[in-house]
Amino acid sequence: MVVYANGAWGAGRGTSFAAPFMAGLVVDRNDGCTTPTGVWTPALYALYAEGAYGTAFTDITSGNTDMTGSNGGAYPTTSGYDAATGIGSPLAQGLSCPEVTAVSAGYSGAQVTVAGLGLEHATISFGATVAQVVSATATSATVVVPSGSGTVTVRATSVLGAGTQSSTFTYRGTPPPPPPPTQVAQHGYWLVGGDGGIFSFGSAQFYGSTGSMSLQRPVVGITPTADRSGYWLVASDGGTFAFGDAGYYGSLPGLGYAPAGSPGNVKKLAAPIVGIVPSASGSGYFMVAADGGVFAFGDAAFEGSCPGIGGCSGTAVAVTPDASGKGYWLVTATGHVYAFGDAPYYGAPGPQTVPVTSAVRTPDGRGYWILFANGAVAGYGDAANLGGPVGVVGGANAAAAILTTADGGGYWVVSAAGAVYAYGDAVNDGGMGGGHLNAPIIAATGW
Repeated sequence: MVVYANGAWGAGRGTSFAAPFMAGLVVDRNDGCTTPTGVWTPALYALYAEGAYGTAFTDITSGNTDMTGSNGGAYPTTSGYDAATGIGSPLAQGLSCPEVTAVSAGYSGAQVTVAGLGLEHATISFGATVAQVVSATATSATVVVPSGSGTVTVRATSVLGAGTQSSTFTYRGTPPPPPPPTQVAQHGYWLVGGDGGIFSFGSAQFYGSTGSMSLQRPVVGITPTADRSGYWLVASDGGTFAFGDAGYYGSLPGLGYAPAGSPGNVKKLAAPIVGIVPSASGSGYFMVAADGGVFAFGDAAFEGSCPGIGGCSGTAVAVTPDASGKGYWLVTATGHVYAFGDAPYYGAPGPQTVPVTSAVRTPDGRGYWILFANGAVAGYGDAANLGGPVGVVGGANAAAAILTTADGGGYWVVSAAGAVYAYGDAVNDGGMGGGHLNAPIIAATGW
């Protein structure tokens, strides 16, 4: 022990120092305990058995009791109990009876902080219910509040007894709801080649393809189901292929139509099919032929076609439904747009030096984008023109498809070689540009 005497500091040791020191510690301790210390040895050894080094005891691990050096170094100190220092030297804060001075606010099931003394190995109770201790030091413990209500007394006990000080805890109302899960933006798209090979990107899942099938005619279009868990492919002869959760609602070969140009006096299409789109509910689909003929399946409502109005200017390249399900727009390669049913007319570019290759409506059905082979994009209604890959695509690598994001704030343009160009808030999830294709990309869809 370090002492100040006769005007100087010095070191003192032995029973004459240790005995009054321990006596003072016991007196101070008794002031905070509900019962006198009495015979302390059993409690100290019980605390030692719980592993209280660092909080109630300091382990003395160097030195011995051979002060004269004539006894061969006996008795040496070791880790843990030894004959020289017993279980170590005391730490007053860890030898006090457990006391609770404060508890942070909370509710059943919440973790709260309990402040006090002698808490590291203490049992902490809220009323008559013992709390789960998550972690503890001599002066602080984190516990899980047990079930209860109203206001209760929080106490602590240990092998050292119980302290005189406790605190109160008032249960708050129901815990706040957990935070909503983080929403991960979902976006993706499918590209389809003329052989029916499907290429999936982003959140778009692969549900199958016709790439390994022997087709009578090439695939010319793809359209997704309402929940994006499936899609339909259509071939130029009107053959329909359903994948994922897409329902099969019929096909032109199933109605007895032979492909356009078939020889002989047979029932056949006047022109090949060039595209497919879903009905408003997703329980049907429309096909459009190159002559502007429209074929409706499932709950898709037929509202007219180019042959029904005496023909349209140019070869049809796309049909896109309005938001109501009671109308659609038909777009031709010469830049003309024809509105059928209750679909409003928002305008058209008219004849240009390059042909139109694709079109898509805005998600709210109040506008549409028209894509040209050179990558130029024209927007009508509420479709904002956000740019296009002009100067990058064209010729044999023409812009082949345009598809919109779910919120209408952007779109993708896809080239025949499979390159994908993103505009607005569209995220580029990848493409086939530079990769091997068995057939050019002829259509795409996504969100």
